[in-house]
This record gives sequence, C-alpha cells and structure tokens, in this order.
Amino acid sequence: MRIVQIVPHYVPSYYFGGVLHVAHALSKALLVLEHEVRVCTTNLKDRRCDLDVPVSLPCQVDGVTVYYEATSLSRYWGFSPTLARQIRQQVAWADVVFIHFHYQFASVVGGWICRLLRKPYIIFTHGSLNRDGISLRSHTLKQLYLRLLEHGNFRQALFAAYHSQEERENSFCFGRYQIVPNGVDPQAFEPLPAKGSFRVQYPALQDRLLILYLGRLDAGKGLDLLLPAFRHLVDRCSDVHLVLAGGDEKGYESSLQQMVSNLQIQEHVTFTGLIGGDLKLAALQDSDIYVLPSRSEGLSIAMLEAMYMGLPVIVSDRVGLWRAIEAERCGLVVPLDVAPLADALLSMATQPNRAEMGAHAAELVQTRYTWPTITQNLLARLENSLSL
Repeated sequence: MRIVQIVPHYVPSYYFGGVLHVAHALSKALLVLEHEVRVCTTNLKDRRCDLDVPVSLPCQVDGVTVYYEATSLSRYWGFSPTLARQIRQQVAWADVVFIHFHYQFASVVGGWICRLLRKPYIIFTHGSLNRDGISLRSHTLKQLYLRLLEHGNFRQALFAAYHSQEERENSFCFGRYQIVPNGVDPQAFEPLPAKGSFRVQYPALQDRLLILYLGRLDAGKGLDLLLPAFRHLVDRCSDVHLVLAGGDEKGYESSLQQMVSNLQIQEHVTFTGLIGGDLKLAALQDSDIYVLPSRSEGLSIAMLEAMYMGLPVIVSDRVGLWRAIEAERCGLVVPLDVAPLADALLSMATQPNRAEMGAHAAELVQTRYTWPTITQNLLARLENSLSL
C-alpha cells in the first residue's frame, strides 16, 4: 500500500513534541510491514529557526522519504504554498493518506486536496479537539477555525483517530471515529544506559526518591497543582526529589520557578529542560515514580514510556488510559486538586508494593501499546473501512 502522511512538523523538529513522534513511529512501523511511505511537512525547527535540510527534495529519515517545504507569511500556522503543491503531487500517488491535525495549514490543505482528488484519508486528532483544552485556549477562535476550515475534512474522512476512549468522550466529534492509541517503540529502549547515570549528572538526586514529570512545561499539564502537592510531601518525607523534564512552553518555566521559590522547595526540584535520547532513557531508568496531573491529555507518549520502563504512575482522571491504569493496578488516579494529589504522592512514596504496580504498568504497555501491534491493528481497520 502507498501511504502519504501529512504532518505540520517532522523529525528532527523535536521542539514541537508528540505529533511528530507519532507520525515518525507510524512511518517506521509501516516500512517494516513493507508498505511505501512518504511524508509531507514543513522545514520548521522551532518558532524562529528552520531545519538544515534540503527543501522540495526527497530526504531519507530512518529510511522514510520526507519532503520538507519552506513556510512563508505565517510561521506559526505553517503557511506554505510549496507544501500545498507537494501534498497535491504526493496525494495523487497515494492509496491512502494519514493527516495529523493540530490547527495547522498542513491539515487544512491536506484534507481539501484529498477531497478534491477523491483519495481516502484518516485524521489523527492528537487531543486537539478536547473540550477542556479548547476552553483553556482561544475557545471562540478555535470553534470558528474548526467550523470554517476543518469541519468538512472531518466529515468526509474514513474516520478520525482518537488516542483513547477517554479522549474521545471529552472531545468534539464530527463524523466516524476509531480509537488508535499512541505507543512506544521497543527498539528505542535498546540498549539502556547504566543505572545511576542520570543521578550522576544531577548530584542533588543522589539517594533520594525520584519523582519524574516528563513533558512540556505547559499550563495545561497541572504543574501548578503538582508543586504545592509536592510541598506537602516534602514536609512528610525530606528524602524526595522532583524532576521537571521538558521544554519551556511560552515562558511558563519562569512561573514554575517562581512557584518553587515561593514554596521554598528549591533544594528538592530540578528543571532539566528538554531531554531526549540516552538522557531521557537515563531519567526513566533512575526514576521511582512518574507523575502526570494533566488537565486534558489524549494519551501521553512520555507516560507510556515510563510505564514501559516499569514505573508506577500517578495521573489525573483527565488523562487518557486512566481507567486501565486503575483497573490494572498500574498506579494511582486522582481528581484535579492539590489535596488528593498530595495524598497520592505520599501514598506512592511510602507504598510497599510500588514495584508491583510498576510491573503491572510494564506488562500493560508491552502487550498492548507498542507501535508494531498498534500499526497492524490500524491497517486491519483501515482495510475494513476501505472495503465498505
């Protein structure tokens, strides 16, 4: 099968987070299954800089053929006439198209061209239709954007792909849908760094119980609840440390730093900035607990990676997969409030069966949430949709 993926940003534009990780993981898994894959994207590295890659020419990224195109006028929206032309050319070649939606030009024009050329396509929502997330940021503008630019694309897609049932229940839906979870690539965990290597780089972590948050430093992640909850834990257990590992989102790190100072927990909190590769694996290897008190989350790849590594988790009941985490005893699920989060941190820090929870977490992800398994299931459902 010839498959084109349309995504606003692609590897190695890691600044833009989870969407490109999903697209690239799918690309690699599809290649293993001997499908032909091409990717249409922009050459944006971050909000100000471009990737050092050829534009409008096929590039090879881990065996995936990628067409990077320059933006003009609006970098924020990713506006690119050359991307539109490239998408038209590649969609004409494709049997089916995967569109990754994130309020960007790429998904708008991708859907329009698929409809024009009568090519079947699916749309990955990536949590962008979450009602709570939309209410937090530019509610009226996003509603208008969806109605004017994307409504028809969703209506005529084979289906929209939500990452979890929880995400679907809390999101807008404009037509057919399927649950297509995020996953992990087992090969990315081989080999693992030596245990203790992350703590060596950050001496303040030595001999302390390490609680890890891995993800964007963003107002929607509930970090304003986590820090005061962690303050309560420090009052009860002095040998604990919180690592906030992630890129700064719109200057939010300075607000968190101020909160840490006001709470007087500077000696117990470390900001690492964005981490990846071996350093990310080392952080997962050396951590004891993973925490994600997000206000809205489709299905966090970072959480899945932590669970794959055998970490018990503390998550809010707004995080995708929370029901399975609770049912399979992979960790603790809490409502969005400081007090229950503080209780969960204390319970987990003193939990005698913490390792057992971590083992349940690893088993859940390793059996159901790896990219080879997810991709095979997606292709089976895609073939069924195409045959209708």
